[in-house]
Amino acid sequence: MSTAPHLEAGGLLLIADETLSPALVEQAAPVLAQGGMALCQGPGSPSGPRRLVLFDGKLTPAHAEALRGEPPALLLATRASDGRPSAWEVRLLGDLLRGAPLLPAGASRHRLQSVADINATGEAAAQAVTQARGSRTAAALVGDVVHELAANAMWDAPVDAQGQHRYAHRRSEVREVAPEDACELSFVVEEGRMWLEVVDRFGGLRPGPFARALGGWGGRVQVDASGGGAGLGLRRILEHSDVVAVRVAAGRESRVLCVVDLGEARRRATQPKSLLFCLQ
Repeated sequence: MSTAPHLEAGGLLLIADETLSPALVEQAAPVLAQGGMALCQGPGSPSGPRRLVLFDGKLTPAHAEALRGEPPALLLATRASDGRPSAWEVRLLGDLLRGAPLLPAGASRHRLQSVADINATGEAAAQAVTQARGSRTAAALVGDVVHELAANAMWDAPVDAQGQHRYAHRRSEVREVAPEDACELSFVVEEGRMWLEVVDRFGGLRPGPFARALGGWGGRVQVDASGGGAGLGLRRILEHSDVVAVRVAAGRESRVLCVVDLGEARRRATQPKSLLFCLQ
C-alpha cells in the first residue's frame, strides 16, 4: 500500500493513503491536535514510529500489510463531511495512545464466565439500543458483536502457565470457564452509537488475526481453525462496527472496543471503518 507525504509528531507518523489528496494531511492536523496529537512537519521518519494511516475508510486486503508492521499501523477513516477524520474518533485515538479509558462515562459492566452470561449481556445491550431508539437492525448487530467479543475473550484468550490455550480448541464443549478466566464486557450508548468493550487479563491478542481477516476482505471468509476459530468472529466484528480499537498490554491485558452506529443502514461491511491496534 503506497503512501503520500506525511507529518511527524513525537514518534507518531501520519500518512495519507494513496486514495486521498496529500493536502488532507495538512487539513487533518487541527482535528488531530484536538485529540492531543500535536503534529509538525518533519524531514524524515523518527526511529520506530507508530504509523497513523489516513484513508477513506474502505477496508481492502491491501490494508492487511499495514497491520503486520512493527508496530502495527493505526488505520483512521476520513468519514467527516469535510473529508477529515471525525472529532469523536480522534478523541478515541488520543485516549487509546495515552492509555486513558476508552469508554464514555456511565457504562454498564458485566462479568462473563458462562454462555448464559454472554446471552444475558447480549440481550441487555440489544435492549439498550431499543431504549435509545436505535433501529432493529442495529440491535441485532449489537447483540452479534457482544457474542463475538465475549466468545473470543472468554474462550480464546485464557492460557495456562505454559502459554497453552485452555478452551480455544473445544469451544462447543465448554459452557463455563474457571472464575479466574472470566472477562468483563461493558457497553454504553452515546450520540447515536453503541460503544462495547471487552477486557481479558491475558494480553495475548495480536494483530495477526485482524490482518488475516482483512486479507480476504470482500470475499468469502476463510477460517483458520488452528488459531482457535476466532477468525470468523473477528470478520463479523469488523463488518458490523464503524470502529474497532484494540489496546494490548502484553501478558497483562487485552482491551477491544467496538463502536456500532444505531441507524438503519444494513450494508455495514461497506461503510467507512477505522481499525486502531495499539500494542504496548
